[in-house]
This record gives sequence, structure tokens and C-alpha cells, in this order.
Amino acid sequence: MASQLSASSDFTDTLAVHAALKLAIKAKHYDKSPAVKKAALGLCKELEGEKSIYGRQLKMLKLMQKGASVAELGRKLKCSRRTLFRYLNHLEGAGVDISLDGSRYRVGKGVSRMIQA
Repeated sequence: MASQLSASSDFTDTLAVHAALKLAIKAKHYDKSPAVKKAALGLCKELEGEKSIYGRQLKMLKLMQKGASVAELGRKLKCSRRTLFRYLNHLEGAGVDISLDGSRYRVGKGVSRMIQA
């Protein structure tokens, strides 16, 4: 299910679902139902995983916080240049502030709050 969600959903929609799940888990809303809590934890793990487009985009954002070249991003994400540029375009379309400083891609300071939620 999570792979369908991350593949067919916009980055911002998936980010909202992911953040809501993490906050509900942290607030212990699922503690009365172990099955629901297990499902929520599993969904979070699947969303953050490298099999999910959203998970790879999150990893890309974290790498770009420090600045990363296309070669570094490709190596760490294990994907092609074309896929990297597709992810960059998708993130920019979602409103993420991405800049190119020399040969390194960087994201704005507000991104760290967004991906930490």
C-alpha cells in the first residue's frame, strides 16, 4: 500500500501523511491498539525506505542540506542522472527551494524543519 501511495501521490501529500503518522505515533495515539500501531510503524518504515520514491526524495533532501553534486546524489541514491533530475523537478514543483551553488545542489533552510516533522 505504501508503495502505491508514494508512487501515485504528490510529494507534499505523502509528506503530510508521513508527518501525521509520525506525530500520532509520538503522541501515543496508537498505543491502545497494538495492531494499528504496528501497521503505522510499518507504513512509516516503508515510506522512508529506498524502495519508495518518497523515501529516496527524502534521502536526497537530507544529502542536499549539506550540498551534493549530481555524481554524489546518483551514487548515494543508486539511480541515474535522469532519475535525479526527475526527482529535482518534482521537488521544485512541490515548492522545495533548491539552488545550484557551483556544482552542488542545496536546499533552503526551511527544508530541515519540513523533513524532521
